[in-house]
Amino acid sequence: MKYLIKLNTARNCIRYLIRAYDIKVLNVPYYICPAVKRLFKKEFIKVQYYHIDDKFMPVQNFKWDDFILYPNYFGICTNNVKQLAKKYRNLIVDNSHAFYAEPMGLASFNSLRKFFQMNYSIMDGAYLYTDKKLDQNFKIAEDYEINYDIDYEAIVKNENRLDNDQIFLMSKTTEKLMSTINLEYEKLNRLNNYQQLEQIYGKTNELNISPEQGEVPFVYPYFTRNEKIGYELEKQGLLIFRYWEGLPSTFEEYNFYKYLIPIPLY
Repeated sequence: MKYLIKLNTARNCIRYLIRAYDIKVLNVPYYICPAVKRLFKKEFIKVQYYHIDDKFMPVQNFKWDDFILYPNYFGICTNNVKQLAKKYRNLIVDNSHAFYAEPMGLASFNSLRKFFQMNYSIMDGAYLYTDKKLDQNFKIAEDYEINYDIDYEAIVKNENRLDNDQIFLMSKTTEKLMSTINLEYEKLNRLNNYQQLEQIYGKTNELNISPEQGEVPFVYPYFTRNEKIGYELEKQGLLIFRYWEGLPSTFEEYNFYKYLIPIPLY
């Protein structure tokens, strides 16, 4: 039986799972948000980093009972998740980029903020699916002022606000805002926007993976070595966040950071 636990951030879902399953060693991809890497110091666990290939699959094998954190990159890696879940008992799926994905593996979690921040001013929130609950009462995250004029400065300010040492339950503000969202409409809108971008960029997109039937992507992941395109999109007023900084240029994954343009679908 999977419980639904509503926390304030995806990274706190990881911290919750570390404590719930008493994880001592966790396998984590090099290609992941730096904020996730920082949290491991707070939980005092051993991290073993692994590389991924050009289809976002781990390039190494693990023991069947190793604890493995795997992100559903850009919401288009459900097939990878399925393969890994069959092979490894303790797979933890990071669905921060895949809000609509079905829970799989030992546990999984998503991020409301990632998917609905720009259109609905949602500034925290994550759904965690796990069969283990901590016998601990967490405080509810503080409410925040709803601001529909979201810009880069507001996003950075909010990220700093969320980067703390405590696990909180989802704020009441987010609970209220989520109740107003037509999730089916948002799903169809994203898929429609994805298809439009695919028609424009599909022939020149060098990425070797595309969405499966039923997947709802987080962004349109456009891999191109034409660096002018990113600047052109920003001139159109789009916020383009590169995923993720901090990787050595000698890593194959560095090419994702340098050449993959995540075009927003909102």
